[in-house]
Amino acid sequence: MGTNNLIKEFAQIVTTPEDILLHYGLIEKINENIDDMNYINKIDNIPKEYLDIYNLITKKPIDINEIAIKSKLDLKTVMSKLIMLELEGKIKKVAGNRYIKGDE
Repeated sequence: MGTNNLIKEFAQIVTTPEDILLHYGLIEKINENIDDMNYINKIDNIPKEYLDIYNLITKKPIDINEIAIKSKLDLKTVMSKLIMLELEGKIKKVAGNRYIKGDE
C-alpha cells in the first residue's frame, strides 16, 4: 500500500502525539483522569472528621441549616467544622450564612 492509497483511504495527518490522542478520543479521558486526581488530592488534604461536611458543599451556595440537616449533625458541630474548613481555605462563607467550595 503506497502513499497515494493511504491518502485515498482518508489517512490522518499526524504531526504531534496529541494528534493521535485526539483521533482516538483519548484527550477527554486524560482530562477526566486529571480532574479526578486533582479532586482526590484535595480530599487527601482534608482530615477525615471534616469530610462529611466538605462533601455536602459544592460551588452552589448551601445554607448552614441545610448542611446540619443533611449531615445529621447538631448545629454546634457543623459550625465548628465549617470554621475549620474555612480557615484552611477549603470552603468560603458567602451571603446569607451559606457556604461554597473554596478556589484552592
